[in-house]
Amino acid sequence: MLRILLACAFGLVLGLERESKNKPIDFRAYMIVCVTSCIIAIMAQELYADYTTSDSTVRLDFMRIIEGVLTGIGFLGAGAILRSSDGDRVKGTATGASIWASGGIGLTLGFGFYGLAAMGFVAIAGILIVLGYFRPHLTEEHDRSDR
Repeated sequence: MLRILLACAFGLVLGLERESKNKPIDFRAYMIVCVTSCIIAIMAQELYADYTTSDSTVRLDFMRIIEGVLTGIGFLGAGAILRSSDGDRVKGTATGASIWASGGIGLTLGFGFYGLAAMGFVAIAGILIVLGYFRPHLTEEHDRSDR
């Protein structure tokens, strides 16, 4: 339960930061991605525990589970990335990357690596919040609320 609650909380914070800037993916999607990734990781561990004690010939590969989850979320994040009408700018890359990162955090929590998940969460939230605040000063571009 702790893993799932942390996935909810971490996904919520990342999603609210993006939503506060009217980005294309709302906070609920972040929460769903983070929680679903978490429960898939927990399920993988449970399956492994079930099948390692049996005489079955089932082979479980954690890397395939991780690859599948992150690839699927990559498609979701790609939907947030748009090229501007003038064709010179690509928008939504931070949102696409952060929804993908939310899945990675969920997987990390699901596998029980709380410290690693917390460090990743702090780093990603810091990038979005702190560097988002300084972005206009660094790039002369602003996050607009009309997008």
